[in-house]
Amino acid sequence: MTTWSCCTVSSWSVRAGALSALLMGCGGGVPESLSAPESSAPVGTSPAALSTPVADCSRFIVVGSPTAATGATWSYNSVDLGVHYVLKGVVFVPPTGTGPFPAVVISHGKGGSARGYSANIARSMVTWGLVAIATSYTHGSDAAGTLPTGAEGASAENVQRAHKAWDLLSCVGNVDFTRVAAHGHSMGGFVTGQLLGTHPADFRAASHTAGGVSTGPNSTDPVTAGFITTPYQLHHGDADTVVPLSQDQALRSILVGNGIPHQLHVYAGYTHTQIPLDATMLTRVRNWYRVHGVLP
Repeated sequence: MTTWSCCTVSSWSVRAGALSALLMGCGGGVPESLSAPESSAPVGTSPAALSTPVADCSRFIVVGSPTAATGATWSYNSVDLGVHYVLKGVVFVPPTGTGPFPAVVISHGKGGSARGYSANIARSMVTWGLVAIATSYTHGSDAAGTLPTGAEGASAENVQRAHKAWDLLSCVGNVDFTRVAAHGHSMGGFVTGQLLGTHPADFRAASHTAGGVSTGPNSTDPVTAGFITTPYQLHHGDADTVVPLSQDQALRSILVGNGIPHQLHVYAGYTHTQIPLDATMLTRVRNWYRVHGVLP
C-alpha cells in the first residue's frame, strides 16, 4: 500500500426543507500508510460562493423512511432552469441527532445503481452522522426513462444529475450545506471529479475509488479538474485493469500543481472490484471528512 498525501413500506413525502511524487511501497494484508504533510490551500485564490439549491420540493417524492436501516427511495420529475429532470435514487438520514446534519452525494459506477452500490455505501456513511443521497446516472443499470439523457461517466448531463441530488438535499431538510461531501466509484468517481471542478464551492471534502482523469470520453476532464478546490482523497488498486492507476496519478499531479489538499492511497494487489467497499478505504474516508470539517 502506498499513500501520497499533500496539503493532505410507508410513504414519507417530503414537501419542503430549509437551506438552513508517488512513494512506492509493498506488503500484504492491511496496507500501510506513508504520508507527506498537508499544505495549505492555493495562495491568491478567493473562494467561490456556495450555490443556491434549485428544486421544486413538491415534486420530490420519498417512499419509505429515510431513517430506516434500508433508507428510502425517491423520485423527482421537474423542469428546473429549463432542464427536464426525471430522476430516482435513495436517501438515508441518521436516525438519531437533531441536525443540521452534514451530507454526502454518492455516485455509482458503470452498470451500478443508486439502490445497489450507492445504498451500500450510504448504509456505512449514515452511521457516521451523514445524510446520504444518491441518484442514477446514464451509465446505470436502471437508466431507462431517466433524464437528462447524455453520454456516460463525466458527461455534462451526469454532472447535472449529481448536482440535482445536491439541490434535493434542501427538500430532505435539516442539512448543513457548508458540510457536504461527494464520493463515487469508477464512472461515479469520474462524475465526482467533474462535479467538483464544475461546482467547486459546493463541497467541503470529497473522495473516490478507481477514478481519475484522461482525455477519453468518460473520465474526468483534465481541464475541469484544474478547477477543483475541494480537499480530495483518492483510492486506487495497483492491479486495476479497468481504470488504470495512471488516471488517479494524473489527477494527483493536477492537485499537486494547484496546491489542493489531497491524498492518493494505492492498494497493493487490489483489483477494480476489491476497492469500492473496502473497510480500510472507508475508515480513511471517514477520517478525511473529519480532518476537513464535514464530520465533527
